[in-house]
Amino acid sequence: MKYVALACALVACGGDDAMMGGLDAGSGDDGSMMTDDSGAQCMKPALDQPWLANLVSGAVSGLAGAPRATTTQRQTARTFLQNQLTQIGWTPMLHSYPTGANVYATIPATTGATKQIIVGAHFDTVTVSPGGDDNATGCAAVLAVARYLKDMNCRKFVVTVVFFDEEEAGLFGSRAFANTLQVANVQAVHTLDQLGWDNDNDKRFELELPTATLEAEYRAAATTVGVGVTVTSTQGTDHQSFREKGFPAIGLTEEYVSGDTTPYYHTAQDTAATVKQSYLQLGSKLVAQVIMTEL
Repeated sequence: MKYVALACALVACGGDDAMMGGLDAGSGDDGSMMTDDSGAQCMKPALDQPWLANLVSGAVSGLAGAPRATTTQRQTARTFLQNQLTQIGWTPMLHSYPTGANVYATIPATTGATKQIIVGAHFDTVTVSPGGDDNATGCAAVLAVARYLKDMNCRKFVVTVVFFDEEEAGLFGSRAFANTLQVANVQAVHTLDQLGWDNDNDKRFELELPTATLEAEYRAAATTVGVGVTVTSTQGTDHQSFREKGFPAIGLTEEYVSGDTTPYYHTAQDTAATVKQSYLQLGSKLVAQVIMTEL
């Protein structure tokens, strides 16, 4: 579920990534050894990992076998996501609210810090759709971030990975989760929605209403990963829940505004088979690169 504030054209909202490029020096995708403030040796995992393809494709297939709209269907999805987090090595938790429940895991800082980075995606669908692209792909990318962080031994912030319930019903899950947080204790919020369609093969993603800092982080990461990014004014998905409360937030998606987006949106044809796995892997790397750099 998304809508766009049309008063802001693409160029005016940020335009092409050529306008603000820049390498994140020393943060290539081959992994790197760093030293933290205490002098400890910190390993930043390589972006190219042998587990990535199977993790994201398995997550999409596991979620998109049926719609995730009814109470029973959403509970099945929660169980699947809890099992995935457990297999990665993090402890899944439920955040319940009156009409649903979010699934989350807290990845602790290794510094003792309590400030958080939030990385989330909604797991529910509309009634008729199995939601391969919308939004099993976003969930898969969140799981990929959680897996990358298992191999990052220095983390200066807490990272909370979360799967939101009832986005399609009106952002209920993400609004309920945002209500549990304090702005002062959140470094950034990243929400992921539809990362599986790239018909023109241009490897481009849209950054939805980022702060200036988050835009710069994603542009640097895009250069490292080898993808393009464009800024848009898209609202109506989970990043809105956090922005309206003052959190620094960004949404990441395929080219929804530019028109290279799934034609199967909110239909029974939005299956796992329509997801472009290579593009989903790039989106997962893009988010992981940003998060690991923030850490």
